[in-house]
Amino acid sequence: MVILGRTRTQILVAVTFFVLAGISVAANDKAVGKELIERAWHLSDIRSDGAPAFRLEGTFRVTAKKGGMETQGTYTEIWVSKTKWRQEEQTSSTHRIEIGAGTKKWIASSGTDRLPTSFYLSPTLLFPRETPEPKVTKISERKIDSANAACVESKSQWSKGIDCVDPGSGVLLLHEIASMPNSIPSHQVCLYRNYEKFGDRLFPRFARCTSDPGEDVELTIVKLVAESPSEETLFTRPQGAIEAGNCQGGVAKPPHAEYSPDPGYPDHHNENTTVVIWTIIAVDGKPQDVRIARSGGQDFDRLALEIAQKWRFKPATCDGLPMPAQINIEIAFRKF
Repeated sequence: MVILGRTRTQILVAVTFFVLAGISVAANDKAVGKELIERAWHLSDIRSDGAPAFRLEGTFRVTAKKGGMETQGTYTEIWVSKTKWRQEEQTSSTHRIEIGAGTKKWIASSGTDRLPTSFYLSPTLLFPRETPEPKVTKISERKIDSANAACVESKSQWSKGIDCVDPGSGVLLLHEIASMPNSIPSHQVCLYRNYEKFGDRLFPRFARCTSDPGEDVELTIVKLVAESPSEETLFTRPQGAIEAGNCQGGVAKPPHAEYSPDPGYPDHHNENTTVVIWTIIAVDGKPQDVRIARSGGQDFDRLALEIAQKWRFKPATCDGLPMPAQINIEIAFRKF
C-alpha cells in the first residue's frame, strides 16, 4: 500500500532509523513527519469512505476542573456512511441524540441544561484534527510508557501541536495542542491506548483527554463490531430535534460572526475566564438552542448565555447555499 508516495515499509524504516540513531532532523524529514501523522490517522479511520458499517459502544467519565464534580455515562455510535449515522450519549440526568441523514443533521437533547463538554466532543475525542492542516516544524524523540516514540511538532495560525506515534505499529499515542500566545489560552493532551484490530484498521479502546481550562474526559470502548442496521427509524428525525446541516462532498463554509457585543463583567469578581457556548446558527444568522459547553462559573455563564443570544452571524453555506450549523462560541471575560 502506498501512502503519499512512500510505502509503509519506507516510512517505518525512516522513523526507526530516526528514533534509534537519534539523527538530526533535515528539512526533508518534515515530509516524513507529515506522513507519520497521515498514516496514524489512516490506520484508525474507521469512518473513511467505503469502510464497513459498525456499531460502537463505550462508557465515559468526565471530571470537572472546577469543583471536581464527576459525570459518568454511555456513548453509542451507529455508522453507515458520512451521510448516515447516529450518535447517542446518556447520563443519569441527560440524553442527547445526533443523527446524520443525507444533507441534514438533527440534534435532540433532554435533561439538565448543563451538559458536560464530552457531549460535544466524544466523536472528535477519536480523534481531534486541526483545520486547516498544520505545518510540520520538527520531529523529536520522546519516551511514552517507557518506550521510544517519534513525535511530530506542528503549528497553524492559532495553535501548535505535538503528535507522538509508535514507530513500530504507526498508531497514534499522544495528541497535544496548545493555543498560540495571541489567542484565547487553551491546552489539551489526549492519550490513546489498547489498540485492537478492526477490519484492516487499528482502533484504540481507551482514550483520555485533559483540557486546561475545561474537563478531564476518559472514553472506554466496550464494543466495536461490524454491523449493518436494518431499522431505518434509527435515522429519522427525533421528536423535538433541531436541524443542522450535514455538508458532505461540497464546499462548506462555517458561520462568520458579524455582530459580537461586549459581554461586560460580573460584579464581585476579579478573575479572567472564558466560557464556551454551544449553539446552532440558523440560516437567518441567529443562535438557537444556546447552551454552556464549558463553564466559567455561574455568574460568568449567565452573562455569556445572555450575550450569545445577541450575536449575529453570516450563516454557514454548503456549495453557496445557506444551512444551519452547530458551532462553539468562546466568550472571554477579562478584568482590566
